[in-house]
Amino acid sequence: MDFSELRKAVEEVELVDGHAHNLVALDSNFAFIHAFSLAHGDALAFSPHSLSFKRNLRDLAELYGSELSLQGVEEHRRVSGLQSISSTCFKAARFSAILLDDGIELDKKHDIEWHRSFTPLVGRVLRVERMAEKILDEDLPDGSSWTLDSFTKAFDSKLKSYPLYFYAGIWIEEIIAGEIFGLKSIAAYYFGLEINTDVTEKDAEEGLRQVLTAGKPTCIANKNLVDYIFLRSLEFAQSHDLPMQIHTGFGDRGLNLRLSNPVYLYKVLEDRRYSNCRIVLLHASYPFSKEASYLASVYSQVYLDFGLVNPKLSVHGMTSSVKELLEQAPINKVMFSTDGYAFPELFYLGAKKARQVVFSVLRDACIDGDLSVPEAVEAAKDLFARNAIHFYKIGSANNAVS
Repeated sequence: MDFSELRKAVEEVELVDGHAHNLVALDSNFAFIHAFSLAHGDALAFSPHSLSFKRNLRDLAELYGSELSLQGVEEHRRVSGLQSISSTCFKAARFSAILLDDGIELDKKHDIEWHRSFTPLVGRVLRVERMAEKILDEDLPDGSSWTLDSFTKAFDSKLKSYPLYFYAGIWIEEIIAGEIFGLKSIAAYYFGLEINTDVTEKDAEEGLRQVLTAGKPTCIANKNLVDYIFLRSLEFAQSHDLPMQIHTGFGDRGLNLRLSNPVYLYKVLEDRRYSNCRIVLLHASYPFSKEASYLASVYSQVYLDFGLVNPKLSVHGMTSSVKELLEQAPINKVMFSTDGYAFPELFYLGAKKARQVVFSVLRDACIDGDLSVPEAVEAAKDLFARNAIHFYKIGSANNAVS
């Protein structure tokens, strides 16, 4: 078989990064070694011995022409400056659009507007739990205590205050940097994905009281309140035809990995009240990629994203995870992202490794007889760009900006 056309398609397509985070200044206290691992504390010292660390460090040293060592790459970053290395990384990655979840709290984080010089379109994905915590950190104007009713009104009002883009003749607000392309939940980081779809207002009210009693800064560490916010966000997303990204699978050690399995979303997916809300399972749900693939195959509202596995896993891990997503899931429901954060190098590495992995996966699908080469070429364009453009309505936003 001749795979030259497939390789050309994979290498030339401009990528749509459907899920990433803001960069930080070079003098941020968030150390560069965190680019290579999700570990924290003492566990971080072991990260240089992982397969992905060694491979990613080689790729960066080659990109920069620097010494093959962490210190060598860090010295190049320091001498070159953030603007220069960001330009190098984003130019090599070749994005047409990036959607940023700016809800992650990092030292000296750049705002969304700052990123616009590196890619044609930068949009925003709104992290709902962080928004809720920021609301509760504020005092009510009349000095009264928060109630579930006053919080819900403030939460809904805040959601409606963000610039939203709608097409198909509905309505359009001003298109600006930071436009909302979707919502995001990290409920998995709080109490897992087994959302109680029957949570009562009484239970949520009691949960709110417990959260407020703990003081500020607010952490919504109550399952009933987290579930209430999750469902309220689903309702808003559905009524405004916005997708809802959901953290699934692996993350840092603050996550209960077992409860981040997307099969725990069963009650949400079966609830007819939310059946029209488009849900994105992030991070290939690794190591639950097979489960995610199944869910996308049987629920029309479930879509998949394979960010973070590229470049955080070994080559075998990245390849097998993407292959598992495609075992059952329709190709037009699977999307690329980098889940890049803090460091421009993660955007470059995520793009570079994803191109290599997707080529390998689609080539093998042709050899196995699952796809013809022309079908694989179209699949590559879908996975890297067209699915996300359609799903997040990025093409319509681009036209409006133009």
